[in-house]
Amino acid sequence: MTDKRRQILDAALTLCAEDGLQGAATARIARAAGVANGTLFHHFPSKELLIQQLYQDVKQRLGAAISEADPALPLKEQARHYWRQAMGWMQAHPHELKFVLGFFHSPLLARPLRSQILRDSLRFLPVLLVQGQASGELMPAPEALMLEVCQSQFLACASLFVDSPELGQDSHWQASAFALFWSAISGTLDDA
Repeated sequence: MTDKRRQILDAALTLCAEDGLQGAATARIARAAGVANGTLFHHFPSKELLIQQLYQDVKQRLGAAISEADPALPLKEQARHYWRQAMGWMQAHPHELKFVLGFFHSPLLARPLRSQILRDSLRFLPVLLVQGQASGELMPAPEALMLEVCQSQFLACASLFVDSPELGQDSHWQASAFALFWSAISGTLDDA
């Protein structure tokens, strides 16, 4: 990625996190990135493509920060491993979380594109879902629904923990958040 492209994405992230998508006009993004409007549009032909690329960039950086779980672990422990790492990354990157939350239901991000970006950047998630459904540990719901539930549950908890960092550091709250997540995808009530 070129320095200019990175500057534009970083500026867009900051403005979107602070002012939402509406407050992040391309002229403001270009100014914040220290580039001309023409340079911004050279790298991103439209605001829609810029915002979509930013979403993909955030998801890819999140995915790159998560190490693979030991496949010998029980499925629930593999899921807990991924949950903890992803949650830790989001807590350490509140701008990224605010952007994702603001963009999650935007008309600029069609559901099929959002699902594809999720599958591509967090490759472990669809694999984990398929394994869990095949073993009977997870509810046999359609993949698209499972991905939506996973993402929604995770983002709701991440948002709470970023807004209230003391809760995000509390082991009971963390365990409870994962237990609720696991219950949602397994279809069973379970202890943390």
